[in-house]
Amino acid sequence: MSLEEKIFDKIFSSGVSGLKKTDLTKEFASVDLDNILNTWIKENKIIISKKGSTNYCWHKDSYFHYLLESDPKFKYTFEILKEVQISFQKLSTSIDKHVEKLEGRMIVLLDSILATTTTTNNNNNNVYENSIPKPQKVINLQNFSDDFDSTICKYSDSIGWVPLVTLRNDLSHKYEISEKEFYDLAEQLVNENRSKYELSTGGNEGIMIRGLVYGYVRCL
Repeated sequence: MSLEEKIFDKIFSSGVSGLKKTDLTKEFASVDLDNILNTWIKENKIIISKKGSTNYCWHKDSYFHYLLESDPKFKYTFEILKEVQISFQKLSTSIDKHVEKLEGRMIVLLDSILATTTTTNNNNNNVYENSIPKPQKVINLQNFSDDFDSTICKYSDSIGWVPLVTLRNDLSHKYEISEKEFYDLAEQLVNENRSKYELSTGGNEGIMIRGLVYGYVRCL
């Protein structure tokens, strides 16, 4: 162990009581003690302070405990600081908990806003899509007329009558048209060829003429 290590160990071993600087000077007269001690003071390893009229050397941790035991003002100040630290730690913990709760509520709120926005956008898209008129299917009237006639021949009874609903079932499926589109085409076809077709009232559906349902047709 070097002389410096021996000096430092002697100061450290003195504990709360500290070590008289004069005792160190006598024991280690062969070294530049002041230079060594000043270096340790700058490095915050030791403290030199007066006890009464005599300079004492303490290890920094030992000096702190010495002040707690010997200086009521220092002890009181330390206790106040300790209470402040504990209060701050409690406050910090409380703030952290509140922040966590707020973060949780913010996440729920953002999820709710996002879900509402998505639903609104979807509804708007549906409204927009529904507001766009679907293009009407273009039907070749001559082809429809030929199929209309052949279907009448296929299903006509002994006197030639066929329920229009029967024609609709076949031709709506073939041309992929709605009930209304079928009757619009049938009415146009009959009106343009009155000498070719004859209508008769009756049935649950058909062509409306002056408030009456004409549900049967035949070729003349």
